[in-house]
Amino acid sequence: MGFVSFSYRIFGDMCRSMRPYFNDVKDDMKKANLNYTFEEYFSMTFFVVMIAFFVETVFLSFIFGFFVEPVLAILMSMILSIGISSVLFFIFYTYPATVASRRANNIEKAMPFALSYLATLSSSKVQPIVLFKSLGQFKEYGELAKESKDIANNVEIFGLTVSDAIRTQAKSTPSKKFRDILWGINSIIVSGGDMTSYLSGKNEEAMNDYRSKIRKFSQEISLYLEVYLTLIITGTIFFIVLTSIISVVSSGIETILTQTFVTFILLPVLSIMFLILIKSRSPLE
Repeated sequence: MGFVSFSYRIFGDMCRSMRPYFNDVKDDMKKANLNYTFEEYFSMTFFVVMIAFFVETVFLSFIFGFFVEPVLAILMSMILSIGISSVLFFIFYTYPATVASRRANNIEKAMPFALSYLATLSSSKVQPIVLFKSLGQFKEYGELAKESKDIANNVEIFGLTVSDAIRTQAKSTPSKKFRDILWGINSIIVSGGDMTSYLSGKNEEAMNDYRSKIRKFSQEISLYLEVYLTLIITGTIFFIVLTSIISVVSSGIETILTQTFVTFILLPVLSIMFLILIKSRSPLE
């Protein structure tokens, strides 16, 4: 029996009764494309939190037992374990929303280029399903390709109409911008409008937004560079020079150790943090 099945057998009924109170999590799970039902996911959550609580209580009771009375050690460990377990539950609770947000960001970063491709392809007057089937074959588009592939699969495997498949995907996609585009494509299909003109217009909007983000990011890069050079590099050099002067009138070994720590540990760590910050802000990632 797998971990999911075992957790479900223990907590499944309880989670099923809780379902009406967690509609937001259900929606986030769909948008995050998690391969679990609501009951399975929260059964795993409660099982992990319960195991963590008992392990923390035993471990902390053992540690606190060296310093305080056994009863007080158990009480302190239980209180602390409740706090840690609550944080763990909160992480599980917010995980679907975090994944959904990451997927939405991935979709929207690929949209300008995907819309350009769709606009070009639609100019050859192909069927709407061909647009999504073709787009779903490009792994370079990441989550957007998966969304398109789901639409194609719903039509070709499950027998939905193109309109129904688009509406279904529009309700589950985490990206508001892509949802609006799907509803627009569906309206064009139903009303018989010009698909090429619509996609070209949306592509122009997406490209303008992409260029705006690139310009904003370039300005942020300049600001980050100034902060890095002023605070990190210049500050490190100033610190080394200052401590070298002070070491003349004080013990030298402590100064050498401090300078070594700043130069070979603190400076690289701060530099890596700056790189991570810049990478997270980049519209290209």
